[in-house]
Amino acid sequence: MDTSAPPPDRVVAYAQALTGQLRVVSDGVLRAAYLHGSAVLGGWVAGLSDVDVLLVAADGIPNAAVTRMGEVLCEGADSCPGRELECSVVTVAQARQPHPPWPFVLHVTASPGKPGRTVRPGSGSPGDPDLLMQYAVCRAAGWPVCGPPPQDLIGVVPRRAILDYLADELDWGTAHAPEAYAVLNACRGLIYLTDHQIVSKIAGGQTALRRGTGPAEVIERALAQQRGSEPCQPPAADAVSYVLATAATLRSAAADEQGGWRSGSS
Repeated sequence: MDTSAPPPDRVVAYAQALTGQLRVVSDGVLRAAYLHGSAVLGGWVAGLSDVDVLLVAADGIPNAAVTRMGEVLCEGADSCPGRELECSVVTVAQARQPHPPWPFVLHVTASPGKPGRTVRPGSGSPGDPDLLMQYAVCRAAGWPVCGPPPQDLIGVVPRRAILDYLADELDWGTAHAPEAYAVLNACRGLIYLTDHQIVSKIAGGQTALRRGTGPAEVIERALAQQRGSEPCQPPAADAVSYVLATAATLRSAAADEQGGWRSGSS
């Protein structure tokens, strides 16, 4: 995990400006904002990477404040230095004790020049499993735009939960995501398994090549797509084979983990 350098200056400046607006419209209930994703893991590619932010608000945040935060986030996407802005809003209590179904307050996805999409919890979406990984990345490498260090607010996510999540994400990636996403997530999943580290997609691919832990041709192809030097494509047959085999390895390791954590349990 390359966290020796801060996130790109443009990303930090953008996140600081956005957070300043959020603190005003939320009437001071915003407790922390953490950059995560490729911007903090060392895999940022200008114009291709997302800006990922986890926002932690006070318990009992009023609905009106949630609405105003969603509006600011959607409007703020127009100046986003990345491909897309992805923000999740959770409460202090939700962050302090992460557990299924991974409850949240608001999720916003917005791209420059396009209408944003806001999601609130409901009967069809009581939680967001992706928060599991956001919490883990923030604890490992999150950049505090405001608020205390992420380890002070965000509780530990069990290793077994992370392994199960990574395996599920690989299954999803072979059917719904570009080849680079699926292959490089497989590489970084194996690194998490062996090294207990969360790394960027690019670092995952580079490490897999160096260690010889995956098919070189497939990984090199995925790295070229991730960096933008080759066009994106759906996962080819050789990529699918590697990714699904990795998913099986991660699930087997998860089953061997101690602690009895089960997906869907509290």
